[in-house]
Amino acid sequence: MNGPRLQLVLRDLAAAAAFAAMAISGQVPLWAMGLFLLALGVALAGRRPLADGRVSAVALLVAVVVLYAAVVVEQLDLVVAACTTAALLTAQRMLSLPRPRTSEQVHLAALLMIAGGAVLSADLLFAVCLFTYAVLAVLSQGLAVLGDAGGGVFPPLRRVVRPLLAGVAMALAGALVFFVLFPRLSWNVAARRGGASLGPATTGFADGLRLGGSGVLKSNPRVVFRAHIEPDPGTEELDVYWVGRRFDRFDGVQWSSSGRPGSPARQVVLGRPGPGLLRQDIDLLPAYGSRTLVALDAPVVFGDAELHQATFTIRTELVTSGDREVRLAGPSEHVTYRAFSALDRVTPPVLDDAERQRRLQLPARLDPRIPALATQLAAGMTTDRAVARQLERALQTGYAYTLALPGRVKDPLADFLFERRAGHCEDFATALAVLLRTRKIPARVVVGFHGGERAAGAYLVRAGDAHAWVEAEVDGQILRLDATPPQHRSAAGVGLSGWFLARWEALQIRWLDRVVEYSLSDQARLAQGIRWSAKEGRPAEQPRIRSDRNGAVALAVLVAALLLAALIGRRAAASDAGHVGRALQRMLRKQGRLGPRGWLDGARVDEAELGPVREGIARYREARFGRRPLGSGEGRRLLRQARQALRAAPPPSASSGAPPTSRA
Repeated sequence: MNGPRLQLVLRDLAAAAAFAAMAISGQVPLWAMGLFLLALGVALAGRRPLADGRVSAVALLVAVVVLYAAVVVEQLDLVVAACTTAALLTAQRMLSLPRPRTSEQVHLAALLMIAGGAVLSADLLFAVCLFTYAVLAVLSQGLAVLGDAGGGVFPPLRRVVRPLLAGVAMALAGALVFFVLFPRLSWNVAARRGGASLGPATTGFADGLRLGGSGVLKSNPRVVFRAHIEPDPGTEELDVYWVGRRFDRFDGVQWSSSGRPGSPARQVVLGRPGPGLLRQDIDLLPAYGSRTLVALDAPVVFGDAELHQATFTIRTELVTSGDREVRLAGPSEHVTYRAFSALDRVTPPVLDDAERQRRLQLPARLDPRIPALATQLAAGMTTDRAVARQLERALQTGYAYTLALPGRVKDPLADFLFERRAGHCEDFATALAVLLRTRKIPARVVVGFHGGERAAGAYLVRAGDAHAWVEAEVDGQILRLDATPPQHRSAAGVGLSGWFLARWEALQIRWLDRVVEYSLSDQARLAQGIRWSAKEGRPAEQPRIRSDRNGAVALAVLVAALLLAALIGRRAAASDAGHVGRALQRMLRKQGRLGPRGWLDGARVDEAELGPVREGIARYREARFGRRPLGSGEGRRLLRQARQALRAAPPPSASSGAPPTSRA
């Protein structure tokens, strides 16, 4: 592929990366995506059908008028209309005749699309598109500059690859320095928060819990929410329960909950807040797919809920539903909120007769073997607490865990207890709750999540961490019981896909925290960290900021990257004719041999010792003006030989009576 062709291909691919930066938000109209992809395919094939741009310009103008008419009638968002306009303009320019001005217009329109992508989405995928666009755009414009400098004639590509890559590295490093050090101007440009997960919602809480499911959700590695916990547990994996919904009615096949919805409020208090609360800042990702809020057991306060739509972020209200369940009053595609949980379980209110009866209710057609099994398993236990723990242990040790379908059975609970003797967490929780009820111990099933994996300072909870367990009332206290074997309570078999998604979410957190939300205060902390690291110690009265050391390390890495890029650029420039000529002039000036015309003084041109210098000057002129470029490593060889010759040659005054030229 020749230089001009490669330059156009890189230009069009850079435009494609810029368009992808907008398209990942899911807000670009499908017809605009189709038109752009069609234009991209035609352009990459080398076809330029819009030689006469007047007709296409008129069509583009009509499309723009239609777009902004849709904005006026509130059928299209203004920012989306502007982004679509930039995409159509880029497509029209890509299909026009490849002139220098046309390429400049494509790059400008692509830059507008990058800006539009920054507004539409703060997702990590935007960072990938931005990096790809930057690399391809710099390479394309570098080739265009080489073509202009050579009068339209490109040098061999093998000669320019290394200098171009060095230029890309220096451009990216310079952009990073500018971003880190330039004072922040908060224009709220990237305020549209897109989804931080891949694909549609995969989990959620249904209105009921039905036995007989396959339990395939246990193998789903999708991250459904992330949480920052204060005080930080400081562990890589959590062994905790995230409470969601509670069910107290069971008909033999399905659980349901009682209770009436409460009034919407900005804050919901479920218990009396006290000292030692655990604070959780929870981010429900689009993969969550439910309006039920979760929190560490036992939650006492929910509040500060914010709904993040594509175009805005607003506060949203909460409502209570059922027994201690808290739901969002509005949509739940991407929500953040704050919860506080008690370290010790909250003392429940005294149950009235109706509530106690609901938690003791048994199915009308309960298999008579189930009460007999409860009596058998609890033999010898004298207190309700001992009975509850004994039944929990019996199910944990006497039954197997499986995700296999039970098939169509009339009584799934009896099938689990007496036939298959294997099931997943819903079967274990249901069996334990019913066995407790046969022993006159009030119990209900709780659904939520178990566990959490640490990543970038937060804890990620997967769809496969969905879990069910039991709450029983014993001696006026709530006792949490979990009959599922401990090794099967969290996500099962996440494998490579789970590892990848966890790493992706960790990068997403860092991207949002250290790039999208990077502020003037972060710059101040970075400066303080650098100042403190330059001294022997930190002021005693100044609290330690954990990000200071990270900022200093990042700055050191940045400086090292700049030095490396400069070294690569210097080595790459050694094969450039202009660099060779300037280096030769510096050598001659230093030795007092720089003549009036900028090269060797004519009176000394016959000195035999300076043969390598004359060879270097001849090759420089040939490479610069004769179109015979320097070979790989030839420039460094010529300079090395010329330097050695000048050092070995006698001083100018010893070989000629003419006075040496003055040193510049």
